[in-house]
Amino acid sequence: MHLTFLTPLGGLLAAGALVPLAALALNERQARRARRALALEAPVARSRALTLLALAVPPVLLGLALAQPVLQSTRVAHVRTDAQVFYVFDTSESMRAATGRHRPTRLERAVATARRLRNSLREIPSGVATMTDRVLPNVFPTSSEEVFANALSDTVGVNRPPPKGFNDTATTFAALDTFAGDNFFSDGIRRRLVLLFTDGETAPYFGGDLHEALRGKPPTRFVIVRLGGSGERIYTGGKADRGYRPDPAAARETRSLASVLGGRSYTERDVGSVLSAARLFLGRGPIADVGQGLHVIALARWITLAALLPVLGLLWRRNIA
Repeated sequence: MHLTFLTPLGGLLAAGALVPLAALALNERQARRARRALALEAPVARSRALTLLALAVPPVLLGLALAQPVLQSTRVAHVRTDAQVFYVFDTSESMRAATGRHRPTRLERAVATARRLRNSLREIPSGVATMTDRVLPNVFPTSSEEVFANALSDTVGVNRPPPKGFNDTATTFAALDTFAGDNFFSDGIRRRLVLLFTDGETAPYFGGDLHEALRGKPPTRFVIVRLGGSGERIYTGGKADRGYRPDPAAARETRSLASVLGGRSYTERDVGSVLSAARLFLGRGPIADVGQGLHVIALARWITLAALLPVLGLLWRRNIA
């Protein structure tokens, strides 16, 4: 970690400290003459020193703030070189459903769960994708926590993008055949994991075709997180959408998908088991330093606030103490 000044010429303002000091020296000189003429004692040296500091410190600190000091440090990313994870989100309309008017939606809960899992699997390069009747990558696997977090907050939303078709149920698990081959994962990656967040409401599909499509090597493993319950509704303008009712077959469809894919299926309440299954599929592998990230802490605003303290102290002594 080292200190750097982005605009060092701004530090010239620190020379402004000479102005109040010169004024104080002139005032002290005149006061000394007056005390001699009136035979008065000089004020306590400590009091004069505090006044001196209160006048000199603010311009020095403000000059330092204008120089824009920053602390810079580099971070080495320790990541698995043989494994990658894709966090895939069902973004169909039913993912708007929630347990109440002002409660988090299924998709919001899915994103929050993904953040927790990513924090526990941070050594695994992670990507983000969305799914309805097609799977589209938002961010390919990356070791950058910032890129991943921004992808979750900026690119994942209901109907973003909308499905191509016009079926009443937009999602179809058949779209997962996109993960066959190297379309999503980097070439040479042996441990491939998809964490799928869905409410399980899918259009009909042929499980045999999906199983056949994903039989290739290296295999892609799936851990499915099902969100939602029978009491949830879609709320628009504070009112429940009367046209929507949760699919009672959603839980069964999710378990069936896990069986077809040779994966695991859990509810959103069982995050611990989801993490355990993910770690089981990912196993252990080589870890390498794949790059460095620059971390910057700006100090200017804190120094500016510190510059106010001597002035406030001087006013307090003058008006209150």
